[in-house]
Amino acid sequence: MEENWTPEEGRGQDLAQHLHQEGLSGPLRWLENCLQRVAGDREEDGVSYPVPLVPLAEENEDAMEDRRFRTLLRQLGLRPPANEQESFWRIPAALTPQQLRRAAASIAHRGLSSSGSSQEPPEPPKCPQEAAPGEELAWGEEPVPVPTPVPVPAQSGTKRRRELDSEDEDG
Repeated sequence: MEENWTPEEGRGQDLAQHLHQEGLSGPLRWLENCLQRVAGDREEDGVSYPVPLVPLAEENEDAMEDRRFRTLLRQLGLRPPANEQESFWRIPAALTPQQLRRAAASIAHRGLSSSGSSQEPPEPPKCPQEAAPGEELAWGEEPVPVPTPVPVPAQSGTKRRRELDSEDEDG
């Protein structure tokens, strides 16, 4: 696939609606939120770089293995792992915030309304890898361990230094 390829307006809409009906609404909301968040970050920072899609919830991980879900990712302009060193799909740096917002809108659940009016959930769940420590996780996501600094007693540095000094003397 070409690096400068960009998704067309409404691309993936039909497949997304089909996936919603088949019970993949959670992963689609996660993907929609990730696209929105990256769009916001790119507008705020003015910088674009490839962003990996890291599925921390089992439901999202399963979706990433679904052939139709991966087809949708391709239709939206996302990139599969390029080689054996990459494990995750990526949101390419080339996609603008506007393109990302259009992609997110195209996969948003529209409900069963035939009038064409959008019936979106009030607040999409947070992109798990972006959640701040202590934020609630959505739809059964597992918490991400957050490393907490452990206070080190002042003496331990001195003892370690003494041990290192004595090793130097022995050698």
